[in-house]
Amino acid sequence: MNITQAKQQITDTVRAYLMRDETGLYAIDPVHQRPVFLMGAPGIGKTAIMEQIASELGIGLVSYSMTHHTRQSALGLPRIEQRSFDGLDVEISEYTMSEIIAAIYDYRERTGLRDGILFLDEINCVSETLYPSMLQFLQYKTFGKHKVPAGWVVVCAGNPLEYNRSVHEFDIVTLDRLREIDVVPDYASWHAYALEKGLHPAVVTFLDAKKDCFYKVEGKPGGGKSFVTARGWEDLSELLALYERMEVPADRDLFAQFLRDDDICDQFSVYYTLFQKYRSDYQVDAILAGQASDAIKQRAVEAAFDERVALLGLLLDALGNECAEVLRIEKICLELRDVLRSAKEELLAGAFADAVLGAQIERREEDLARKIEAGTTPTAKIRRERTLIQLLRAFLAECTLQDTPAGEPAFETIRSAYQKEVGAIRPKASAASAKMDAAFRFVDETMGQREMLVFMAELTTRNATTQFVSHYGNESYYQHNETLKVDQARANLDERAEKLSSLDDDVPDVLEGPSVDVSQAVGLKARDAGRPASADPALDSQALADHYANKQFEYGFASVCKMLLPASDLKGKKVLDVGSRRGRGVYKISSMVGNEGRAIGIDWSPSYVQEAAEGISRAWHDSGLKGNNMEFHVAYPEDLISAGIGTSTMDVLYVNNVVTLFYDQQAALREFGRVLKSGGLLILETVFADRERDDAVVEAAREIGNSIQAARTEGENLAWLEAAGFDAPTVVDEYEVAANLGYKAGETVEAVPDVEDVAYKAVSLYVRKK
Repeated sequence: MNITQAKQQITDTVRAYLMRDETGLYAIDPVHQRPVFLMGAPGIGKTAIMEQIASELGIGLVSYSMTHHTRQSALGLPRIEQRSFDGLDVEISEYTMSEIIAAIYDYRERTGLRDGILFLDEINCVSETLYPSMLQFLQYKTFGKHKVPAGWVVVCAGNPLEYNRSVHEFDIVTLDRLREIDVVPDYASWHAYALEKGLHPAVVTFLDAKKDCFYKVEGKPGGGKSFVTARGWEDLSELLALYERMEVPADRDLFAQFLRDDDICDQFSVYYTLFQKYRSDYQVDAILAGQASDAIKQRAVEAAFDERVALLGLLLDALGNECAEVLRIEKICLELRDVLRSAKEELLAGAFADAVLGAQIERREEDLARKIEAGTTPTAKIRRERTLIQLLRAFLAECTLQDTPAGEPAFETIRSAYQKEVGAIRPKASAASAKMDAAFRFVDETMGQREMLVFMAELTTRNATTQFVSHYGNESYYQHNETLKVDQARANLDERAEKLSSLDDDVPDVLEGPSVDVSQAVGLKARDAGRPASADPALDSQALADHYANKQFEYGFASVCKMLLPASDLKGKKVLDVGSRRGRGVYKISSMVGNEGRAIGIDWSPSYVQEAAEGISRAWHDSGLKGNNMEFHVAYPEDLISAGIGTSTMDVLYVNNVVTLFYDQQAALREFGRVLKSGGLLILETVFADRERDDAVVEAAREIGNSIQAARTEGENLAWLEAAGFDAPTVVDEYEVAANLGYKAGETVEAVPDVEDVAYKAVSLYVRKK
């Protein structure tokens, strides 16, 4: 398997091994927790994924290379102890604690992290004196008499024999105590990692064109090895970026220190020289400023495809940096806002700013020190936290300068300083969006559809650019995305800035994390909220607003909460609940998808969304999750794009019988088809009528919120599903229901008097997107 698949396997294993039952005991006894044995060629990222897993799970990581350990350092040193057995005094040999075991206890004291991963690299290269002890360690998690602490999972790694002369081949008895995962180099997995980490565009574009240069290990004539590894490319990429910043030339002599294959080193050396020439000749800054000269445009028109790809890499790298900077400032402002909201009450009550913010600063510095000590926190997060602390100190300094040490004056001084930070987002976001527009124009004017497809594909693959478009929108992006066709669906920057600026606790936020998208929330009128236009040009956004404005749809029929969900298909998946109401369905889905999944609720009622969001913390704690995996947004079912739900992004979508009360059920199903991935699952609980309906009766039923009487025939529903891109459905459950069946057993609801003599059938359907 590739390294991404291996990471998921190990993540799931660690989570399973750390799971406890209702009595507090481990679900799998530690003695039966087989260590994972990650076997793969050198430099493919085995150590890196362990750091990522520990960081993502919020646990510790202690790493050891076993190549340098002797029997004494691993098992401890012998010492003579006096003991008494049945009145007989004797001298016995005992062993001090293993250096490895002691390191775990020391790590726990320094970081406060009780659970973690003990990662033993080069496990199959241990010295011969230690080899016999490995069997006991792998079985019982002990070195000598000292056991690996409870809550620490053992993961091992090693290289195959052909890569390392020191390898000892494990016998069957040893292998039978391990879970071996064989990992092979895979460029596609590394490419996604490289884009996320922002590796040098010369490296990425070179390997895009020459994937066979990504990983190579072979013997040299006359002895020795010729090799290039993923680790070598990453290390070279980071150094290249620094050399360019320092204006130090990089040449083949430097490349050869990382690329230990003459042919690949020669190829990259030639490419890098051309890449630097492209960077100089094409003047990327001028292109993104919309000031590309006719000469530059003509060169791009006449350039070969490889040269165009290199130029696209330069444009994408620059755009990614611009977008990442906007998102970085936004994230810092969000965290600042939360800190200041928590301080607001004390300050307005007369407290001194030094005492209130000083305590916050001290706590954050202590937390940051522990995270740095743990060694699993990404550098970007450390930088962001340090910037936040510096800003809090600057706010205190401003209070001193303004002579407002306490109370409401201090709060107003801090608020004003904070608003300046928020104010920096708008011009930066506008500038980044303008540069993206300029890049699209340039590619349109100078290149063909093939290059535009490459540009769009890369733009949507990079986290920074996709998050930026999701947060702030970009007209050019929407116009060129033929799949989405949402040229009118754009984020409202004014609204985002307004919500970010507020330090009032009663104004929810939509920008990040477990978000609550409340464009119609407290202080905003539904008609004046500045919502994006519908993604479907045939839909009138004002008609949508009118239809949903005063319809809570509290009532319906008894199966509304059945939620016949396939648990085995939900774990680790991204699931959307449309018409999520007060969030109970999302809470259930959250528990089923687990820590690695995501549960998203969409509803048109801001008050319901607010109520659902307020229950998030209790819900994930009650489910025993390690953290929140939920978010809620205000949006219409026919217009999910306005909540940032992208095309082919959802694994599963659930909607109950309220679907019959939607403004346009056909449009909603088309939207469901858009957001589901190919093969994605639509779980649809609805009602079928046994005959053609009287439109007047149906509309009257919709007005009073009777989802049963609003039903259409099975044939109509199946035709809508097929037109929306779905396969034939599987019926999971069905039963007859009366037109006035209430939402609770034994209760009835208002029904429309009619003479249709219609029979209704409640159905639960599983439908796959083609």
